[in-house]
Amino acid sequence: MESVIKGIKICGIASAVPNKWLSLDEQFGNRSEEDANMVKKFTKSTGVEGRYLVSEKQTTSDLCFAAANKLLNEKGVDRNKIGVLVFISQTEDYRSPATAMVLHYKLGLSNNCLAFDVNLGCSGFTHGLEIVSSILLNSDLEYALLLCGDTSARYRNPYTETRESKIDKMLFGDCGTATLLKKDKDAKDISIMMHTDGSKYNVIIVPYEWYRHPNVNSSKEVFMDGLEVYNFSTIEAPKVIMQMMKKNSTTINDYDCLVLHQANKLIIDRIGKAVGFDDNKNLKSIEKYGNTSSASIPTTLVYSYGNDDSGVIRCMLCGFGVGLSWSAVDCFIDKKDIIPQIFTDEYHDDGYND
Repeated sequence: MESVIKGIKICGIASAVPNKWLSLDEQFGNRSEEDANMVKKFTKSTGVEGRYLVSEKQTTSDLCFAAANKLLNEKGVDRNKIGVLVFISQTEDYRSPATAMVLHYKLGLSNNCLAFDVNLGCSGFTHGLEIVSSILLNSDLEYALLLCGDTSARYRNPYTETRESKIDKMLFGDCGTATLLKKDKDAKDISIMMHTDGSKYNVIIVPYEWYRHPNVNSSKEVFMDGLEVYNFSTIEAPKVIMQMMKKNSTTINDYDCLVLHQANKLIIDRIGKAVGFDDNKNLKSIEKYGNTSSASIPTTLVYSYGNDDSGVIRCMLCGFGVGLSWSAVDCFIDKKDIIPQIFTDEYHDDGYND
């Protein structure tokens, strides 16, 4: 699928993480010499040095709320003008209702607002830009919020920890983001390309403790075919980026940055080289945040530009992963609309007992 979004501007990006940051050495490397060597090898191949971790009570929606609340306050937007709220995550608060409803309430949005969840992972942000932009364009609404995040580092499985499950846990970090979009007749076009290969849905899968397999006790939450994921990422991501540049008659010189889903350093570097972006333009945040799923692209923008308000940048964004799904976005963002990193330990007390 290809589309060109006209008259929609990305006018704000925020990212929120917990206050707690721990290095992988602190979490996993101090148990034995074997574990220390495992952490060292893992960091070398993935780039992950540590990550932010939510508290026991904190959820993805708490982080997304902090990001959205700060963003709306900073931008001075009338909350009654927010007509769309889309929450993209694979670590939602409840089975029912949609977490978007909780965020709608907490943010104090009006009843004239469409709110819903989307279950997407690594391509969530780039797919989400298409979703919210399309709704805005085909409505009388003015503003939309795209909230993306996951708390995948939060250890939820009560069963036996294995070496393999440790490696899975070391990769992921906790983060929530908010992106504000608005109608603007002077906005530069946003070009989007999206793809899906559902035949490989089980390449990355969490099969147990849900409706199809509710009672299986497994020591491993995420089943991932690492080689298949690597091949998919390093073939399809470069291909869609090159297709985008061909369609828009651009070269790497037309872009200020390439922002990839922060899968791991090896994949990020491989894709960057394949499409010709050098390390200065191929932005990274994985060493500090780990893989934050749908939050990784906006968080990388915050990490790189959150304290810089000097001009407009042209970005090539590419998300890819679970599904399998992948998408690329060619867009312009004013750096003054990217606010500094937010830190929070606050959480929503819904009154229910654990």
